[in-house]
Amino acid sequence: MGASPIRVTAAGSAGASSIVFPECYVPGYRAPQKHVPPPDRDFLERGWSALASACAEAKVAAVIGTERIVDAQVRITALVIDAGGDRCGFQDKVQLDPSEEPFFTAGTERRLFRVGPLTFGIVICHEGWRYPETVRWAACRGAQLVATRQLAARLKPEAADVTGS
Repeated sequence: MGASPIRVTAAGSAGASSIVFPECYVPGYRAPQKHVPPPDRDFLERGWSALASACAEAKVAAVIGTERIVDAQVRITALVIDAGGDRCGFQDKVQLDPSEEPFFTAGTERRLFRVGPLTFGIVICHEGWRYPETVRWAACRGAQLVATRQLAARLKPEAADVTGS
């Protein structure tokens, strides 16, 4: 089985109530010189399902850095899964870095999430520190926390199978 469900399980064992994964952790960050398989809806669905099961088993909520395909276009996104394993929805990256434009399409809206007692927003990488209105948007609408995720070179992305199949 891939590292993502194992990390969810470890977070639960350590007493964490939530875990946040880096930008594009599943399937890996697309960029020149990176070897990430082509976008694959079935792969993503299997990975998301495995992570949802791990969240339910560990009773841990997760913000998963991933991508999704919308209208045949790939978006950088975050999938929120609650501690019961239910998918709460996606926050797409709205402000792409120019280097990402050959690979991704920008999202169009922001949203808030509620997991347990916590209301939070999500910003992805540079949109949180280059575009402060992304954080302000969530704060002005009642977010108690704004989770920010970015590419983390130290963690190996899940370009391999996250489901173990």
